[in-house]
This record gives sequence, structure tokens and C-alpha cells, in this order.
Amino acid sequence: MGMSTAGIRRAGWAALWAAAALAAAGCGGSPSAPATATTAAASPSPSSPSATPSGTASAAATSTVSGIAQGFPSTLIPLMPGATAKATSFDASTTPAGAVLVATTNAPVAEALAFYSASFTGQGFTAVPAASPSAAPGTGAPAQTLDFVRADGQETANVSAVTANGVTTVTVGASVAPANFK
Repeated sequence: MGMSTAGIRRAGWAALWAAAALAAAGCGGSPSAPATATTAAASPSPSSPSATPSGTASAAATSTVSGIAQGFPSTLIPLMPGATAKATSFDASTTPAGAVLVATTNAPVAEALAFYSASFTGQGFTAVPAASPSAAPGTGAPAQTLDFVRADGQETANVSAVTANGVTTVTVGASVAPANFK
């Protein structure tokens, strides 16, 4: 049986979020280490266009490294208290609109997952039964992931967290209708 369009979209976003988490984890070994932009990352300028998951450029796509981009939907994806934003990216011009936050914290994985689980379920998302965690590349540590859906699966959210060298890296993403992008 083939994968649905929504399943393919979720898989694409999940791959993007996982790559962002691994990139952020590799950018600094401690919460205070500055993140380093690569040619694959968009310019820190909030007005610079960046690539969307489909690979096309969008003037409305925004990203930043070492902070939260101006206009980021922080109601949809809040920064966990005590966490440091390492990178954000969002595009409100597409349907569905998408956003990703990569942050680090000294909190354990379970605490980070609980915070975002409460945030998403409080916004009407339903948790999807979890698969077994797998080892994060290069760390041997299990990466734990939570998936959420709402609007009959048309809107999705994902949280992935892993601890390496005493720092938890959390990657949070959502793909929602533009009207719910706040």
C-alpha cells in the first residue's frame, strides 16, 4: 500500500526537522556555544528568501540562526522556558504553512517532550502512537519523537529530542493551515 500525500508531506517535514536537529547539535557542544550557519542555511536576515520543503524559493520564507526569526509563530511553537533558540525557519505563504524551531536546554528529554506535548494537545492536536526510539547518529543516544495531528490529519506537528554531552537538543515543527499560523 502506498503512502498518502499527507504521509509523504509529514515524512518530508520529519526529515527536514531531523536534519535541523542534527545540524544544531553539531553546531555547538554547549548551550552557550554559537551556532554556525552553512551555505545550506538561509541568511540570518529576516527578509531573505529561503528554500521551502518543495525546493522552490519563497520571498515569504524566513529563517534565522541563534535566535527566533521576526514573525515566527511562537503561539503555535513556543520556546520552552529555559531553552535557547538555535535556529528558526518558517513560511506562511504556503499551504500548509510550516515552521521549525531548534533549541537547546539543560532539561532532560522527558521534560522537553512533556512541555511540547502539553502545548500541542492544548492547541487541539492529538498525539499519534509513538514508534520505538532509535539511536541518534553519532551519539548512541535514543532520539525520542512525538507526532501530533489535527484537522483530520491535515495539520501535523512533530517534536524530536536527544541529549548529547549533557545538552538536550529539541527540534519542533508544525505544518498547519495558514489561518492557524500564529
